[in-house]
Amino acid sequence: MAAFSHFALFHSGGSAFLDLLFPNICSICGQENFHSRDPVCAGCADQWTPMDLKNRVQELAVRKNIDRAYSGWEFGPELRALIHPLKYQDRARIGSYLGRRLGRRVKEKLNLELDVLIPVPLHPVKYRERGYNQAWWICRGLSRELQLPVWPKAIKRVKYTISQTTLDREERQNNMQLAFRTRKDMAGITVAIIDDVLTTGSTISSLAGVIKDAGVKTVVALTVAAPLDHLDDTLPESL
Repeated sequence: MAAFSHFALFHSGGSAFLDLLFPNICSICGQENFHSRDPVCAGCADQWTPMDLKNRVQELAVRKNIDRAYSGWEFGPELRALIHPLKYQDRARIGSYLGRRLGRRVKEKLNLELDVLIPVPLHPVKYRERGYNQAWWICRGLSRELQLPVWPKAIKRVKYTISQTTLDREERQNNMQLAFRTRKDMAGITVAIIDDVLTTGSTISSLAGVIKDAGVKTVVALTVAAPLDHLDDTLPESL
């Protein structure tokens, strides 16, 4: 029993103890001497430029079936330095951190009445290549803050789309046609579609049309970041 007590005592303070032994490394600046479970030091986290949390749907180049659109921060160098490893360097847990931070901003600045969160799905081939869906990890952190359910399997991606990064606005729309299929009835609910970066809106617009056909009342696009100019087709949009 005594041994168990000692184990419980260590376990209760174990996280702080391990943080002291193995300080974290900031994913943005590389600082090694900060003690936090977050992947970003406080100095870098403070450098993100908040977006004005107003409905920006009219600024999207492709907005059909999207009722409202919000992004937490400008897609500047600091967030680029986080989202790239999230998507391409097996750093899935960065997504949960981003989702938690986005959730806190939403709670503080917006009065969103949502029923469910849906991450933009990956095609099965892309999922096997990457090993995870970064939008689902963002949903995971966001769900904890907003106390909302996540439906990761409500939508299936049935079309393997090429990278959006090299495509112009019209090519992105054509690329996303018939890309998604719904798997359940969604009559009368308000859904937030979650992704990392919102640029032209073509991906979320395509998904929004499918879920509106399934009965969804309102579609909210909610992303971690967006460029200040949503019409800039040179910035990457999620796959």
